[in-house]
Amino acid sequence: MTTNSIKKNLIPDFIALQINTDNQKITEDKDFNFPEYKPTEHYLELTKAKYYKALLILRHYIKVVSDYYFGVELSAKNIDLFMLTPSISSPMGSGSDSEPIPIQFGKLDTFLTDSSQFGFEPLLMNGLDKVYCYLPSMRGEDSDKRHLNQFFHCEAEIIGTLEELLPIVENYIKKLAATLLEMPDIISKISKNPNRSLLVLKQLSESRSFSRLSFDEAVKLLVDNGYSNMINFTPTGRDISAQGEVKLMELLKTDLPVWITNYDRDRVPFYQKPSAAYSDKVINADLIFPSLIKNSFGGEIVGAGQRQDKVEEMYQSLERQEVGSESYEWYINLRRLEDYQTTSGFGIGIERFITWALCRDDIKEAIVYPRLKDVKTLP
Repeated sequence: MTTNSIKKNLIPDFIALQINTDNQKITEDKDFNFPEYKPTEHYLELTKAKYYKALLILRHYIKVVSDYYFGVELSAKNIDLFMLTPSISSPMGSGSDSEPIPIQFGKLDTFLTDSSQFGFEPLLMNGLDKVYCYLPSMRGEDSDKRHLNQFFHCEAEIIGTLEELLPIVENYIKKLAATLLEMPDIISKISKNPNRSLLVLKQLSESRSFSRLSFDEAVKLLVDNGYSNMINFTPTGRDISAQGEVKLMELLKTDLPVWITNYDRDRVPFYQKPSAAYSDKVINADLIFPSLIKNSFGGEIVGAGQRQDKVEEMYQSLERQEVGSESYEWYINLRRLEDYQTTSGFGIGIERFITWALCRDDIKEAIVYPRLKDVKTLP
């Protein structure tokens, strides 16, 4: 199969034509350097910096293709979700590196939404089998080159197991790669290494199933090669640092992402389903990407998991992680309903994927309006 036929299978012709038209317009512009980020003057750069013009086009088509893939090809329903919630989903438990953002809304103490997952699961009990969104998520940890306090999150939830979900995720990643391949002029202007970007995106779009490595195997590979310092060993389990994820990909000598599966149970959120074979492991997978050039962005970009389907297991996980159940009783109660079915879901950080694909090292360069903790950015 030729590259052109692969891309045609991945991206519909009418979208590819639109991308090509906008891509060609970029060739007339000059000076695509990323402007120095000055929070109070940022809006002025948006009026003139050609970097942002190119980035806007790239981001636009990532969303267009995301909607086409999930909404048209998979017949998933796009869900308009809340931005306030009493039930945070990601920043919890001893293994989390995230923080919630609490706010007071009138007399209500609540949180900004950190993920749309909890909004999906009740809807899947109402006759739908796939739902998705493309929305901002907000988290409160200190911003750095890997973290934004507001980022765009494409998330989906299906009725089914993790094994049924992962091929959907892999096809989505390949479609994103094929989308960027349709805009070579834009890539040539804003990638730190256009040739490397285009080469790996082509490999990614043409790849078959991604390789897998268990979390235990990943830890062993790092330890055996002298990188124990990149693993956080705790009484409740282990975490691989972001630096360790990048080093792991170097050791695997691959240009393509790799699934790391079956993390330690007490280092992930309580709603991840424990493995039937190993109760201290969960049925989950993170997709780890290699840095394309030295010091460029790499590491976890996609997280996926199968949800807890047993009430008692959920209470056990909450207790093990010393997380109170009060904010999650409604969520646990879904499992008591007669029509409940097992679901699995995933989320991808859009800015992380863009930063990776463009061989850049700072996630702020992948978003138009950064929102950073303790930084006032206009508007």
